[in-house]
Amino acid sequence: MMPSIATDMTTTKPVGELTLMYLKRCGYSLSEIESWSSETRLLHDIGLCGDDILDEFKILQDEFGVDLSGFEFAKYFPNELSRDAYLISVRRILSSIGLPTVANYIYKRGVERTCSKYQEVSLGMIESTIKQRKWIV
Repeated sequence: MMPSIATDMTTTKPVGELTLMYLKRCGYSLSEIESWSSETRLLHDIGLCGDDILDEFKILQDEFGVDLSGFEFAKYFPNELSRDAYLISVRRILSSIGLPTVANYIYKRGVERTCSKYQEVSLGMIESTIKQRKWIV
């Protein structure tokens, strides 16, 4: 589905059990999930934005009973039709077809600058959100 961002699992905390269930429900493979950690960020590392993240957060609400009434998507993720989402999506597409060097060379600075506009959401934060059944800033 999405390109995975490998992390050094010797220095990072693995994805929590609830997040593991959530990510499986979102359609990620076990190999993708195992390459991530609790520090992996949804936008900044995985490249989730727009309708993709809306769909995945809908699963948080509907299947895990999470109250996201205080969550402001615009603070954390670009809109589907924005230039920011386009730039991030192009990098994801290039990476998924086996051109990570080209993608990183061409888009690295632009993507980093774009992502810096948005607050981070990590998989560890998702674990806490599922446990508490509401978004905690």
